[in-house]
Amino acid sequence: MRWGVVGALLLAMALCVEALAATAPLVRVSRSSALTEADAITAVRGSRAWQPAGTTIRRGPDTRWWRIDIDAGPAPDTGLWIVAIREAYDAQLVAYAPPDYRPRPLATFDPAMRQIGSRQRLTVPVPAAALDQPVFVEVLRSRAQPMGVEAQPVQAFLAADYARVRFSSAVLSAQLLLAIVAAIFAVALRRWMLLLFCVWVLSAAAYLVVMSGEVVPLAPWLPPEQAMRVAGLGISLGLLSAYGFFFVLLRVRTHFPRIARVYRIMLLGCAALLVILPFIPVNVVVPHVVNVLLLLLGALTLGMGLARALAGDREALYFLVGWGLVSAVAMMRAVYFLREAGTPEWLGYLHPAADALAALILVMATARAARYAEREMVSARHSAMTDPLTGLPNRAQLDAGVAGRLQAADGTEAPLAVLFVDLDHFKQVNDRFGHDVGDACLQAMAGILRRHVRASDLVARYGGEEFVLVLDGASAASALRAADALRAAVEADGRAVGARTVGLTVSIGVATRRAGDDVATLFKRADDALYRAKREGRNRVVLDAEDPVRPHPEPA
Repeated sequence: MRWGVVGALLLAMALCVEALAATAPLVRVSRSSALTEADAITAVRGSRAWQPAGTTIRRGPDTRWWRIDIDAGPAPDTGLWIVAIREAYDAQLVAYAPPDYRPRPLATFDPAMRQIGSRQRLTVPVPAAALDQPVFVEVLRSRAQPMGVEAQPVQAFLAADYARVRFSSAVLSAQLLLAIVAAIFAVALRRWMLLLFCVWVLSAAAYLVVMSGEVVPLAPWLPPEQAMRVAGLGISLGLLSAYGFFFVLLRVRTHFPRIARVYRIMLLGCAALLVILPFIPVNVVVPHVVNVLLLLLGALTLGMGLARALAGDREALYFLVGWGLVSAVAMMRAVYFLREAGTPEWLGYLHPAADALAALILVMATARAARYAEREMVSARHSAMTDPLTGLPNRAQLDAGVAGRLQAADGTEAPLAVLFVDLDHFKQVNDRFGHDVGDACLQAMAGILRRHVRASDLVARYGGEEFVLVLDGASAASALRAADALRAAVEADGRAVGARTVGLTVSIGVATRRAGDDVATLFKRADDALYRAKREGRNRVVLDAEDPVRPHPEPA
């Protein structure tokens, strides 16, 4: 994947986020530390002890009540407006809205809650005629996460809400598709580390489903108080799986052996804690230890990825782009959290989109790594079965190939011949001209063999100056003709090698298959015939003495 394409995707995503992040009318949020749990809504409405608090609400140690004023400008007196509270998650709120200020319980994971719009926002309807009156929110329980507040006419809110639902559905579909693709790659390429990647992608998808509140219709049996715990446990498991995946992708054991030991210990420790996490109370120290370990693993992984990318590792560069995007978005969310500003609308879009885009980049990086690994494996296998000097199959490939051919010939009673070919006086050539010329002679011999054998024949370097040919479907007579033609070709073409006149000739021993032959006996008879050719004066072809030359039907 070219980086221009990645840049185009990022630009397109930024433009989509900018278009979707519509501005909302100003809301002013105030808080009161003077009001307590015992205060009724009547006392709250009459209170003057309100302090400005920006545009977010949250549960503090001394703050339970919040006031929301809507500055809608010249709004019409008819119609309906929506006060929306985002990122409430498992908070339990009670809203009091004009004109009647009746209590309205709000909880994202409450199956009985009915409201306008999806559960991605908690909504409070306010008549347009009552926009000059405040809305009050009592926070019964919430996390430290700031909850942003916005107000819009109902038509604008529903349009934005539909856009959010469509966007989250598209991201969820992309994540599920990428998980399936990764699983297929894992099986097809036997890259089992991709299953760890699948766990991370699926956990990110599950986290999106829970945090958007869509888990309620999908899993109505899930206790509301456990939804966030399930999401947290799932994303922790997903991050742990992702770091295990990166351990393999970045080849940490090879490039960082010392860090690898510490990394594995942290992975195993985090995994052990995650196993016991569902069975212990929420408020113990274990979840914090898990978070610290995950942060340390994240820092180590990014550091190692950067080091490998600077060293020219392409997979590490893909990792930095993909996981770096996820990390950057997470850091932006943390900054808004620390500022108590609440996550802005555009960042709410960017977060799941970054996860999906990172998954796409990392799947492509892994597929690319698998492709290169497969090429290296094929190259290594080819090197292990090929003679490096001549490029012909070596003895290992010859032994494997001739066994299969002999078995096939036994099954069909087809003829098969073996030729042992040996360069004459090769030691004298080496002694006279040097080993460089000797190597050139072997290479020239390999070229002659390639030009004078059929595509179906097997030719290999057997060792030293000796070569072997296996001729399928060749009777003794046809094998002798082929051997003599080869002998003549070597004598003609091997007269000079490079600038040296060396006068190459060969001796050839021929043996044909008999019933009951195995590779060893067939080769032994061909080798004996070769030595007879040497004894009888070289530059000749000799057939195994026990193998009479007789007509044999040639293959069609």
